[in-house]
Amino acid sequence: MKYLLLTLSFALAILCSCSQTQSPEEQKEALEQNVLAVHDTAMAKMEDIFRLRKNLRILRDTLETQLQPDSAVLKSLQTHIQLLNRADEVMMGWMRQYKAPAEDMPHEQAMEYLEQEKIKIEKVQTIMDSTINAARSTYNTYDQDK
Repeated sequence: MKYLLLTLSFALAILCSCSQTQSPEEQKEALEQNVLAVHDTAMAKMEDIFRLRKNLRILRDTLETQLQPDSAVLKSLQTHIQLLNRADEVMMGWMRQYKAPAEDMPHEQAMEYLEQEKIKIEKVQTIMDSTINAARSTYNTYDQDK
């Protein structure tokens, strides 16, 4: 019973603290942190892109040395290598163009900019995730066949 009351009071305290309104600067900071958190999550997947691209290239090169390589398989592997390159480019492009809002930028303008950047980086993350999943599936399929 004690634990239940303690848990309920803790949950109530959290809800009360969350319902307090944030200052415009706190709102901007929270949104900027959200944008950067999505970036950090996507950036952590860059290693997957590099590793998968390397593995697909090795697999493609190995299959090319066979007496009668399957051209459809080779084309599929090459397509996924190109898609991984594109996902990498999309992330690098976002990072090159992103600029934190200037301190003197009006609040509404800064919030609008950050909302747009959040949408952009979420699209980047979606592209990366789908490309990685498709490339991994293709690699696993053909790596078992060689």
